[in-house]
Amino acid sequence: MIKNQRKDIHHPAHIRNLPPTILTIFGATGDLAADYLLPALLHMEEHRLLPADFKLACVGRRDLNAKSYFDFVVKKSSVLKKIPQAVKNRFFSRLIYYRADFDSPASFAGLSRLLSLHDRPESDRCYNRLYYFATSPQYFAGIARMLKAEGLLTGCAEHKRQVRILVEKPFGFNLASARALNSLLLKNFSEEQIYRIDHYQGKETVQNLMVVRFANSIFEPLWNKDHIDHVEISVLETDTAKLRAVYYDQTGAIRDFVQNHVLQVLSLLTMDEPYELTAENIRNEKNKILKVLRPFTAGSLKTGLIKGQYVGYAREAGGESRTETFVALKAFVDTPRWQGVPFYLRTGKALHKKVAEVSVHFKEPARCIFKNCAANILTFRLQPDESVHLQLNNKIPGFGIELHQGDYEFGYKRAFASEIPGAYERLLLDFIEGDQRLFIRSDEIESSWKFIDSIIENPEFQKTPVHIYKPKTTGPAEAEAFIKKDLREWWTR
Repeated sequence: MIKNQRKDIHHPAHIRNLPPTILTIFGATGDLAADYLLPALLHMEEHRLLPADFKLACVGRRDLNAKSYFDFVVKKSSVLKKIPQAVKNRFFSRLIYYRADFDSPASFAGLSRLLSLHDRPESDRCYNRLYYFATSPQYFAGIARMLKAEGLLTGCAEHKRQVRILVEKPFGFNLASARALNSLLLKNFSEEQIYRIDHYQGKETVQNLMVVRFANSIFEPLWNKDHIDHVEISVLETDTAKLRAVYYDQTGAIRDFVQNHVLQVLSLLTMDEPYELTAENIRNEKNKILKVLRPFTAGSLKTGLIKGQYVGYAREAGGESRTETFVALKAFVDTPRWQGVPFYLRTGKALHKKVAEVSVHFKEPARCIFKNCAANILTFRLQPDESVHLQLNNKIPGFGIELHQGDYEFGYKRAFASEIPGAYERLLLDFIEGDQRLFIRSDEIESSWKFIDSIIENPEFQKTPVHIYKPKTTGPAEAEAFIKKDLREWWTR
């Protein structure tokens, strides 16, 4: 365990001298804003991470004002009740609420007038305008068009204004729809202005994948097919689909988690070292991986994919359903570094525990002079209890030589005294600062959907059986048999 503690994790905004900014959230009364975005922004306020001159314009369809909206959010969130009242008061002074219909030109004309009230070109103050699309994807196109039509994307007098948009997932539901959405956004914004979010990218341990690999000389020389037997990525949830079941029935586990969270983690884990830590270089390397994921064929789909559905899901979804709430698949990265190494991916709902982990299973020693030399395993726990673990063989004390595999752990909460910033806090701060390194580029989106299309658009996909499993279990028994037939086992700590 790491004993040294560092307390200086947060870096106040005044040190970074952030410019005046107005962040506008469309869909501010939805669950995403109330449960994640507002708590993240309030934490940032508490730690002085927001720009000194910052306004938050919350746009929703409910007939509220700033006070009733803030009361609604605080009442809904147990997290916000713990925030000191002085912080809430300070944050409330930054808050604007605006009622709007997302398909109404008149609403956007009023929003334009409202935001313009905060620009004072004569005093050299021109707010950067940042727009967060936290609505249903069906509104993205209309919001983008009306922002442009009402002059909400233009500069202010002679002073240069930066305009950026942040788009939530799902970004399309297949390759064709993702391309159409990319095309629409790129008609109104440049690629440098578009921030496509995957909140997993903001997790400390996801970013630590690159650090462990490229900052430690003991790992990178071994990071290849010659030394790694296989890799597992597991994202397991205990919750059921619940009230989201009707929506989820149009998506399923593959679209909901594999296309974004799981493939993004896979690309970070397997990419080559970027020349520099710039957004462009990192995303170039990630996309190289996504482009060479081996597509599924009718034959490989039969042997390389398992679908499952928990008991009771069909009732939640309103009737009969073949939508998968669990999926396990075997993927391959067709590069010289990873040729032949299987990547076992699984995700599902209503399972026995909530955990997200990446485990790299090294090959057993080619020749072991001791009995029972077990393979070394490097595990990145993304949630909960963010940590890194390394399994090493050691001698058991006593006469003779018997081996025991011990766990060497680096735990974030034990190593660092300060509170770990949440994923949305980090991503919102990067959005404000204009840092795209943790956001997804259009070609990455399309490359990942091309791979996913080889599954969901495959004629064999609908024929693949959906195996029923009981809630609070590890998933369908077929998923266990799926990996055991390769003489391997699912690994979670």
